[in-house]
Amino acid sequence: MVCTSGRGFVVSEGRTLSVGPEQLIWIANELPHAHWPDSTDPWTLLFVRLDGPNCQAVRRKVFGSGPTIATLVSPRDIEAWFGLLFEVLHARRDDIDLALNRLVAELVHSIAMPLVKPGESRLPTALSSIMEKMRKAPEQSWHADELSEASGLSAAQTRRLFQRHLQISPRRWLIRERIMMAQKMLLESDLTISDIAEQCGFFDAYHFSREFKRSIGTSPRNWRHGEGS
Repeated sequence: MVCTSGRGFVVSEGRTLSVGPEQLIWIANELPHAHWPDSTDPWTLLFVRLDGPNCQAVRRKVFGSGPTIATLVSPRDIEAWFGLLFEVLHARRDDIDLALNRLVAELVHSIAMPLVKPGESRLPTALSSIMEKMRKAPEQSWHADELSEASGLSAAQTRRLFQRHLQISPRRWLIRERIMMAQKMLLESDLTISDIAEQCGFFDAYHFSREFKRSIGTSPRNWRHGEGS
């Protein structure tokens, strides 16, 4: 929601926020929420609703754990974006889904870029630290006691960090990282599927192939052949 003039108030994620001109707020529409204009200076709004399975994760990556409000650096760019959105919706072409996905990606990028400085992370330090350690040693099992030792937190606290900020368990996050590592090795090396499975921390080639197909939709061998051709 973008306020172009006037003022108003939004209740989202348990916070009541004042919204003024040239400010954007991302309302958590999967949770109880409310919004109303300031009676002395009613707002004018541009409003779009985003729905999908990962909206909460995207919102957290953009704003971190803080209030989901931002002052626009280029208000005219956002207004132009809404103009493009209206054009796509009016045209209703066969590829409307692709056009809308592209527009949403551009919107999220335009919001996120001014909020994060180069090298800065919106994630808590403890979570960023354990993620970095897991990336450096994906072949480790990373059982609960190993996570606790690396993070300095209990296993339950570590799981809550992953769920709150990434909407994924530490185990599933690690498998995703291993899959991305395996994809790089499939393209850049001549190692066998078994060797890649071992280096990426999978129990064996069968386990690797099963998880790879679950994530990517095809087998490692077929993916390597298709991407490398």
